[in-house]
Amino acid sequence: MKKLLTILLALLMVFSLVGCSGNKEEENPAEGGGEETVQHHLGIIWPDTQIEFYNWAANLIKSKAEEAGWKVEEIAVYDWDTSKQIEQFENFATMGCTDIISIATDSAAIVDVCKKLRQQGINLNFFAMAPADLDAYDSVTVADQYAIGVAMAENAVDWVNEKYPDAPDGSIKAAIITLPTDEDNIARDNGIRDTLAACPKITIVKEYEQDAQDDVKVQETVDTMMLENPDIQVLVCHFASMSLAADERLSTYTQIDRENFGIFSGDIDTMLGARIQKSVTNESLIRATGTYDPEGVYKQFDVASGKYDSELNDQKQYVYHITKFDTTNIDAYMAEYDGK
Repeated sequence: MKKLLTILLALLMVFSLVGCSGNKEEENPAEGGGEETVQHHLGIIWPDTQIEFYNWAANLIKSKAEEAGWKVEEIAVYDWDTSKQIEQFENFATMGCTDIISIATDSAAIVDVCKKLRQQGINLNFFAMAPADLDAYDSVTVADQYAIGVAMAENAVDWVNEKYPDAPDGSIKAAIITLPTDEDNIARDNGIRDTLAACPKITIVKEYEQDAQDDVKVQETVDTMMLENPDIQVLVCHFASMSLAADERLSTYTQIDRENFGIFSGDIDTMLGARIQKSVTNESLIRATGTYDPEGVYKQFDVASGKYDSELNDQKQYVYHITKFDTTNIDAYMAEYDGK
């Protein structure tokens, strides 16, 4: 009897040890006593998803994070309202997010909340524009906005020189749709203005200032421009969305000599790329764009996750190079990115 009890007790100890071992492995799946894998929890705070580019960019970042195994909240849209953006930062912190990606459309106003979140250990990454304090973010992807403005206007100058090789000085009338809402946007507008002004053939007849990316306002501006300067030949638009809206509106003007009219844009996406392709037959008037590296948005998540930490400068910036697209190279861009 004693022998039987001894055997039973031994078996119970074995089963108990196996059970404990199983529970321990479930609690810490890392083998060899290593550290547990950090479960990243991402919040994306975006100014707009109605504009095609912003919608595409935010959803691209979201899908890349999900592919990497991160938990991702639904995209929070602050509608260019900084107070709403600050609330969304705080909400994501309360929800336990370990990482947040956003755009600092008002770089000074969000400094305090960003510093507070970083003190809580939250990794903050920004696209294009960062808070106005190095302690308020971990990384940002940027491009030289003045250089983008220069590239946009250089496209216009190149087109004018090719289209009008013998044009007298000051004979080509140009207009600019500007967006002087922050330092970066002002820098881009300055790059456009300075480069057009340096071309002897071009006269800037008027600048049309916008306070937001609003398709309806852009199209109303185009109507005003055509009323005031019906013989305009060059229009440079600050953003891609503005160029698309202007192109759509100008398609209703039958008096335009479409062969000899050009819209020049900034930034790039496949919708804009398709319009540049159609400019070969003058179905579209958008001839070219100046932009940051088209791989930029695809790298945003990688920069946020630390993949490019060794390439950040002393301002915690990952800097994109500038490129131009026109009818000579847009097909290659579309072949690579359309549907990607």
